[in-house]
Amino acid sequence: MKRLLLLALPAALGAQDLIATADKIFAPWNSTHSPGCAVGVARNGITLLARGYGMADLETGTPITAQTILESGSVAKQFTATAVLLLVADGKLRLDDDVRKYIPELPEYGRTITIRHLLSHTSGLREWSNLVADQGYPRGTRATSQTDLVEMIFRQKALNYPVGDFYSYTNSGFALLPTLVERVSGMPFARFSVERIFKPAGMSDTRWRVDYTVIVPRRAQAYARSADGWRIEMPFENVHGPGGLLTTVGDWLKWNDALSARTFGAVSDSLLSQATLTSGRKIPYAMGLINGMYRGTPEWAHSGSTAGYSTYLARYPRAGLSVAVLCNAAGAPAGSYVRQIADALIPDLAPPPVFDTTTADPTRIARYAGIYHDDRTHDVTELFIERGQLRVRGGAPLRALRDGDFLLGSGRLHINTAADGSPTGVRILAADGDTLTWTYGATARWQPTDAQLQAFIGRWYQPEIDAIWTARVEKGALVIQIRPGTQFTLIPAYPDAFEGGAYGTVWFTRDKKGAATALHLGAGRVWDLVFQRVK
Repeated sequence: MKRLLLLALPAALGAQDLIATADKIFAPWNSTHSPGCAVGVARNGITLLARGYGMADLETGTPITAQTILESGSVAKQFTATAVLLLVADGKLRLDDDVRKYIPELPEYGRTITIRHLLSHTSGLREWSNLVADQGYPRGTRATSQTDLVEMIFRQKALNYPVGDFYSYTNSGFALLPTLVERVSGMPFARFSVERIFKPAGMSDTRWRVDYTVIVPRRAQAYARSADGWRIEMPFENVHGPGGLLTTVGDWLKWNDALSARTFGAVSDSLLSQATLTSGRKIPYAMGLINGMYRGTPEWAHSGSTAGYSTYLARYPRAGLSVAVLCNAAGAPAGSYVRQIADALIPDLAPPPVFDTTTADPTRIARYAGIYHDDRTHDVTELFIERGQLRVRGGAPLRALRDGDFLLGSGRLHINTAADGSPTGVRILAADGDTLTWTYGATARWQPTDAQLQAFIGRWYQPEIDAIWTARVEKGALVIQIRPGTQFTLIPAYPDAFEGGAYGTVWFTRDKKGAATALHLGAGRVWDLVFQRVK
């Protein structure tokens, strides 16, 4: 089911064509039996389209409309960044201030963590939600408060990497910023946001979710698909700053227009100021926004995903175009929907890149099959051959280039080899200019004996999350129990290393006598969390 709000539109822009385009893009959600999406489109501050598809509430049969309130996910970060930048404009703080000047509870980590580091995901702080999950409480299983979150960050004695060396997206930096805003401004973060941001921008339907139990009229429930149909997947937590913004597509269009009109002065420019790493490399991430390019035109955008909500908000300044999509279905490709609309409304986009691919030599690529691990995060990757193509386990095939490299998504993948042609590792040049490396582990998965697994059984303690993991052997497999009722089975990867599913990679290190003395946990947002054996 769809609901339409179409305001005055010059005939040259093709009102009916725009409606037809949106109907086609969102056709999978045009139903009374599924969740869906709201979409808003504006050009030069004039709303061209505001439309809803699917249902806001499957229990009551309430449809999504342009006025439906949904949750932002990480698109909220630009609003948190704006609150900080307004205080900068007030002369109350500086972006290069030490965060500990305002939040002394944060440990010292050698290098200074500045406010700028928090705003650009370059602080090295570990992801708070992973740490809570590592205690045995994955998101959605316990109502986490803002205080819980902040205290978890304060407990961390180590970082993922030296401050400023890398860009690594985590929510922890933005989770600290509401505390900073409150201490500097002297008022609650939610009230500061209303008075200094939402009201000036005319965003009357926008608020922070500071209490998930509060009734919010017109709010869409969020859903995730399961084997027996749709199930509610709501963010039952009182965490805000990194996300947690309740809003509408109409309010998001007002927000983009306020930034374009410079309602907040120099904040519009500061939000787009790209971060620079200690190496001197500038990255696309700015301050709660990605300042990037899409098909040859600037795109100022951010995606969002929390529980069953999926969102994307973008500005294309050369075209004066804003597109907002808010969905209440987990996994809905909101970013793809936004860009399909941009494709239809921006006439001079560059054509998608065409790569000079070829058919890979079967003998050569067969050597590359095996187990690898990321040198930063320790995530395990398996390369294998299927139907004559080299593939990444769980991903698309690698497309061979004529110079011997491969395409992995938008990145370029080079396999390092020894003199005999056997692989030693992988180097990936990512689209954002970063260089990632994988180390080769083995030709096939490790198959440990029961005796080898016995070396890892016991209790392992991690003081920064105050958790004990108990390892035991069960039916020929190593099983980790975090707490009663919460356990997972480890899948062998290479000697002394295992895949732990949603928990990441688990590997063990040994002392000089060969005894396993430390359990390590690594994942995309927590690189090396060390547990010590409990005697």
